[in-house]
Formats: sequence, C-alpha cells, structure tokens
Amino acid sequence: MFLIVDDEADIREALVELLTLRGFSGRSAENGSVALQLLRERPRLPKLILLDIIMPVLDGWGFLLERSKDPRLLMVPVIVISASLGIENRAKTAGAHSVMRKPLDSGHLLSVVEPILSAA
Repeated sequence: MFLIVDDEADIREALVELLTLRGFSGRSAENGSVALQLLRERPRLPKLILLDIIMPVLDGWGFLLERSKDPRLLMVPVIVISASLGIENRAKTAGAHSVMRKPLDSGHLLSVVEPILSAA
C-alpha cells in the first residue's frame, strides 16, 4: 500500500494509476494535513509515502516535521518528489528516504518504488 501526497490532482491521479496498474493499492492526499489525518486514522500504515514539498495548508517540510514526532510514522519510508532544486540534503536531514525530481520518469520511479512496495 502507498500514499501519494501532492496538491496537483493530475500528478496524484497519474501516480495512483501507474502504481495501481502495477498491482499496488493506495490512497492519495492533497496536502500534508490530510495525509497525517489519513495516516493517524488507519491501523495499517502504507509501505511508502511519495511526498511533494510545495503544497498549501501543510507543505512537505511541515509533514516531515510532524512525522518526526510520531515513532509509528517514522517506520514508513518517504520519497520526496519535487521540482525544487537543491533540496536533497535538507530533505534527507528531515527524514526523507530519497528525493526524486519532477517531472518524474515513470521507469525510474518504478525502479525505486517497486522493491519497497513489493517487500513482505
């Protein structure tokens, strides 16, 4: 199971469709606040979170900060997906597993996320 967190509906829908076609299930959220609410309501956490940085309400940095306060959420790897330049070190310091640049290459994305989502 995965969670896509991005304020751009087209990106959320495209990523959900891509991963669903590969046999994975998941959800999406339009900002970090909605994502945190979904995560805290569900007893079963996703295996992976794909997180945009620039979003309204609660951006990716705020999400990573709130995630750092919850040991349960810290177990879920986060891949930051962003068009912002030069954020790799800050994202990793904030707890991100890795950073991928937008626009995303679907082949590269799948090569990174499939092993995580397929793990038992």
